[in-house]
Amino acid sequence: MRAARIHAKGGPDALRVERIAVPRPAAGEVLVRVHYASINPVDWKRQEGGEMKFPATPGGDLSGVVVARGAGVTRFACGDSVAGIADPDGPGGSYAEYAAVAVDALVPKPPRYTMAEAAAYPTVAIAAWRFLVAGAAARSGDRVLVHGGAGGVGTMVVQIAKALGAHVTATASARNHDFLRQIGADAVVDYTTTRFEDVVRDMDVVVDAVGGETTTRSAAVLRAGGRLVSSGGDVPASLCAGARFRCPPRAPWDIQRGLGYVAPLIDQGKLRVHIDSTYTLDDIVAAQQHNRGGRTRGKVVVQMGGAASSDVRVPLQAHVDGLATGRGRAARR
Repeated sequence: MRAARIHAKGGPDALRVERIAVPRPAAGEVLVRVHYASINPVDWKRQEGGEMKFPATPGGDLSGVVVARGAGVTRFACGDSVAGIADPDGPGGSYAEYAAVAVDALVPKPPRYTMAEAAAYPTVAIAAWRFLVAGAAARSGDRVLVHGGAGGVGTMVVQIAKALGAHVTATASARNHDFLRQIGADAVVDYTTTRFEDVVRDMDVVVDAVGGETTTRSAAVLRAGGRLVSSGGDVPASLCAGARFRCPPRAPWDIQRGLGYVAPLIDQGKLRVHIDSTYTLDDIVAAQQHNRGGRTRGKVVVQMGGAASSDVRVPLQAHVDGLATGRGRAARR
């Protein structure tokens, strides 16, 4: 199969598309023929930071079709369309034509979403749930400020907050204002021309998807008892000590709870996914560079192929079964 690989610490330019063996799903895993992967900042940040065991296949978010099952798997059948998050530190990431993925890291593909949209939502939806709902405990009637509202996480936070019945203000450049109003923002502040603390006040919740000084400046807009959370980095302890507002601890990362929470919103048409751009696997470097540029509206996705799985489902499952009994040969593509 073809996969984007990285052999040493580096950014997008260090990625190379290579041919490697199709992975074998272990117990509790399924083999997914990947249709789409999406780019998240954590992908290239971990590459640049050397936080991977090289050589590695990066990438987390994916959508595709189950083509083989490891031992003990009953949750999914071959032919099922799924979405979820691959593990680049384990069997391998999603920048590949096939990925072995733990069943606990997958859910059925939402029927309302295309394959591209299904690959774009997992990480950002979980992050939005983690900070807005599990962390800040946002509820109906809250006044919620979302920094970086047009990005992947921000678009999810805006829509989930609106679905909860909150009044939503978002910060974004002027080109994204109409877009943000379309997905539920009640007010939008152009951070390039206006200091948000000059026009925003008495917020119940601030969700900061930007980080840095934006987090620090957000203290000024919170009411007494308000909650400040940041997906863009840790909230400084010094900012929270003795403050009139609260800094809830980061909620645990939980794929099933996070995606389970947003599933009804997707079914009801309340959680849209915006695809900023689509690339092919051969253009994976450009896809990461696009995301790294910091002006993505929604998500960047990468098409891996996999338009049909019926031609490979039986031989790949037979290969896995053969390996389990000692009769299998290497699967190649």
